Amino acid sequence: MAILGGGAAAMTAAHYMSRTPELRERLEVTVYQMGWRLGGKGASGRNLAESARIEEHGLHVWGGFYYNAFRLMQECYGALDRPPGCPLRTWTDAFQKHPLVVWEELVDGQWRHWPVETPLNDGVPGTGGEDPTLWQHLQTLIGWIKNSIFVFPHEDVRAAAAAPDTAALLHGVHAEALSTTPDGTNHHGILSGLERLRGWFHGTLQDHIWRNDEARRMYILLDLAQAVVRGMLRDGVPWRGIMCIDEHDFAEWLGRHGATSGALTSAPLRGYYDYFFAYAGGDASQPRISAAIALHHLLRLVGEYKGALFWKMGSGMGDAAFGPLYELCRRNGVRFRFFHEVKELVPDGGSRSLAAVRLRRQADLKRAEYQPLVTIAGLPSWPSAPLYAQIVDAQAAEIQRRGANLEDPLTDWDGVADVELQAGRDFDAVVLGISIGAFPQICARLIAADPAWRAMAANLPAIQTQALQLWWPGDAGSLGWDMGNATGTGYGQPLESWSDMSPVLPLETWPAGSKPGTVIYFCGIMDTPELPQRRDPGFLAGETGRADARAADWARQYLPHLYPRAGAPLARYVRANCTPSERYVLDLPGTNRYRLEADTSGLDNLALAGDWIFTGQGGAVESAITAGMLAAQALTGEDLRIRGALPSPWRRRPSLRRLL
Repeated sequence: MAILGGGAAAMTAAHYMSRTPELRERLEVTVYQMGWRLGGKGASGRNLAESARIEEHGLHVWGGFYYNAFRLMQECYGALDRPPGCPLRTWTDAFQKHPLVVWEELVDGQWRHWPVETPLNDGVPGTGGEDPTLWQHLQTLIGWIKNSIFVFPHEDVRAAAAAPDTAALLHGVHAEALSTTPDGTNHHGILSGLERLRGWFHGTLQDHIWRNDEARRMYILLDLAQAVVRGMLRDGVPWRGIMCIDEHDFAEWLGRHGATSGALTSAPLRGYYDYFFAYAGGDASQPRISAAIALHHLLRLVGEYKGALFWKMGSGMGDAAFGPLYELCRRNGVRFRFFHEVKELVPDGGSRSLAAVRLRRQADLKRAEYQPLVTIAGLPSWPSAPLYAQIVDAQAAEIQRRGANLEDPLTDWDGVADVELQAGRDFDAVVLGISIGAFPQICARLIAADPAWRAMAANLPAIQTQALQLWWPGDAGSLGWDMGNATGTGYGQPLESWSDMSPVLPLETWPAGSKPGTVIYFCGIMDTPELPQRRDPGFLAGETGRADARAADWARQYLPHLYPRAGAPLARYVRANCTPSERYVLDLPGTNRYRLEADTSGLDNLALAGDWIFTGQGGAVESAITAGMLAAQALTGEDLRIRGALPSPWRRRPSLRRLL
């Protein structure tokens, strides 16, 4: 097995093809990774020259409904059984419940905090029975609408809801939803009741209710919820399948089913687009996302979460997720070939197989295998730069002299040798786990030969994102924030999302006299130029400089609202995620039909794994991990009990040959 790439999907496939003695007896797994670390878009690094501070690609929190991702982490930490005293010894050390979300609401030209303390529950993500059906989600949503109207935070609405006719209507709609089985013919009574309810609800709205923060916010949420329910019923989503609305943009779909203009421009909906970086071309004026993906993810996010709505990691994502995965896979016999850049996949057109994979070895090592981790505060961690002492001295010196970035294919470094993996000699099958942003370069022959590959590459754009991290002395309260540890979104572009990540600070090694008390991570979209067609060492530097200038402008304009007493930060880190494999894959309306699946590459020895294949889950670590499981399952035949993946209505004929 040759696995190309080291992101979430690739590493998941490596784990599930090596986790048992039986698999290890029959499969030899090798991961080929450009540069010195694993993680893909989820990689983080420790800057060893700057107090071993954690430097992320962006902002990562995990949804409490991430069944496959949490199950993977539980398996990993359980099998690794780290020694007592290791800072992230168990998965519950590595991931902590995070219930507080803050949207930023623009009212009369002024920003206001909209905090939502989501309820905790006793569930454990990655465990439990079957997922709710779409109809069960709809029933739950109707029940929430009914209950929220009865306790609406304005006495006029509560009084009107308590009137006999209105109360009967509310209870009747909910009762009919609970007693109805969806088949496409018997939902009209529910829909009629909802239409009457909508007319009543909008009729009770007065200007003084809209001016009241609590009343306005509940109205917005109810307005959006009613539009979701009406849209699901009108378009037959519970019985036709959620992909029946894939052609529509989510906000446009909500508007078509009655959401008001106030709800469509509200903080929750803007924040949801921010959550997915859902802006065509990275342009804030072009919000676009598939209604199918947005709705499926939203129903699971709010209706299936366990423990907490979100979970934060106790260190960088590299330390919390990819370090343990690497250690366990290495223990299970997986081989890692760092400093191997994939240059081209070569199909054999006659047999519909992959004939070869061409790579470029970026550096020669002093010993047989690169040891990528360093121990920081007792935790195995990824450094933010190569460990040059393990590279042949002359090459290490020249790489550093040029300032070459070995994670950037456009950098000023040619590598040291060409490597060709040949089918039958070096691999029996390949898992392609590299992001689609790199496909025009590495999959050009596949794209030219296969219309399905050509359509996928043309219709799944990937955009740049950017990140900012700020370290301050003192706690968040001293900066003027008084709501506790929060994650926020829906704020000013381009750094519209942020999170207080101060709990990771004990794992950084700041000098006693300059130890920060707060670190905040910010991230957002970045308008996305075309990639250079040839080597351009200045591209990454230029985009980083542009991100730095945009971050400075943003901080001057927007930071005082969040942290009004913040002075100059102790430290600052800016990143532009602009290399081909770092770009974020968008879920634009009508594009899911172009996504291939793990076993439908058209080649019998090439499995596909990444958040760009069809899983029905959208761009998230859960979809990438699901994709890696699907690839491993297709190759081994083992039932991995994958949850949440949807069957594609546009499924292509499977081509992959099972190995076991």
